[in-house]
Amino acid sequence: MTSTPAGLDAAVVGAGPAGLSAAAACAAAGLRTALVAPVLRPWPVTYCLWDDELAAAAPALGLDPAAVAATGSPTVVRTAAGGERRLTRGYARLRNDVLHAALLDRFRGHGGELVPGRVRGLRADGGREVAELDDGSEVRAGVVLDARGGGPGTAAQRAWGEVVPGPADALVPAGGALLMDWAALADPGAPPAFLYGLHLDDGTVLLEATSLAARPPVPLAGLRARLDRVLAAHGLRPVGDPERVTIPLGAAGRAGGAGTPLGAAAGLVHPATGYSVASSLRLGPRVAGALVAGGDGRAVRRVLRAARPPATAALLGLGLEVLLSLDGPGTDAFFAAFFTLPERSWAAYLDVGSPPSAVAATMARTFAALPPPQRAHLLRTVARSTGTAVAARGAGRLRRGVARRGV
Repeated sequence: MTSTPAGLDAAVVGAGPAGLSAAAACAAAGLRTALVAPVLRPWPVTYCLWDDELAAAAPALGLDPAAVAATGSPTVVRTAAGGERRLTRGYARLRNDVLHAALLDRFRGHGGELVPGRVRGLRADGGREVAELDDGSEVRAGVVLDARGGGPGTAAQRAWGEVVPGPADALVPAGGALLMDWAALADPGAPPAFLYGLHLDDGTVLLEATSLAARPPVPLAGLRARLDRVLAAHGLRPVGDPERVTIPLGAAGRAGGAGTPLGAAAGLVHPATGYSVASSLRLGPRVAGALVAGGDGRAVRRVLRAARPPATAALLGLGLEVLLSLDGPGTDAFFAAFFTLPERSWAAYLDVGSPPSAVAATMARTFAALPPPQRAHLLRTVARSTGTAVAARGAGRLRRGVARRGV
């Protein structure tokens, strides 16, 4: 059995956005770092975040936000109950090839070592952590950061996407992004789904039929059929390969054993929206800072706890249960109310790192903005949300928040 390389401070396993950004940050901080992955290539899926999130995360990673992402504004939400709402917060689509190359260059430029291979297991050995590879070799480091993805989750988000000729202005606003259009895919005989749309750099447009959250997951074939009807109604034909999306929701962070989880493995996927890339990008430099300060895996786990406060996770777990309980009209009414809130309020809810007080306040304000039938349904959902400890804790916090607001 061989061991390579020697004397590492950190080894990062997995080269998704969480892993590659952490590896680049650790190397740039002066830590001897290895990145272990079977292949290194730009990620094939679409990653988005809000432009202010990218602007906040970019400097610590040495990134130029204008180069690594395309930002659209306005960001549009459409519901049957509330019509069209134009959000002033810009929405950014990552240019995966540019971001991947920039992070990899930063990693290599600061002495990072690439180790091709697939990890079959992690273990602790004599004060070091060890990644065991399929070929029998080992990578030993002071800390092994595990960014190989999360668990199966309790529910899932799914989407079927097609690329169509641009500009498709009737569906996606010129220069902007379509965050949600619940009216476009409304179907009383089918699970709730919305239309999502983004302009691509080559002038085409990505359109996706998206199931935000479902248990069990909505079949992709049904989403494809609903998207096909929208495309046919607008005279649009796909011009590229489809995009198939499945994001596990509600997965707890990996606990126990050797290695310290990052990204989805640490539970950083937002349980009610499926977003995680912003959290992953801003986490890497924080992890590197903890290690440079002399910390070990326990110090990194404290960073992770701050990045995803347990009380916030409990509230967002309850938010997932609420979404799962809604039918099509109920979901439409919910988001019509949600996006009437001030931006600072709904933005706080969309961030797994927000203080629990801010998330609870947003949930209480959304409750107050809902029509009476939807309020009653939400209260019934909260009352029975004791199936998981996370949802039960969130339910208790929300009840207290609603009581304080007197609604």
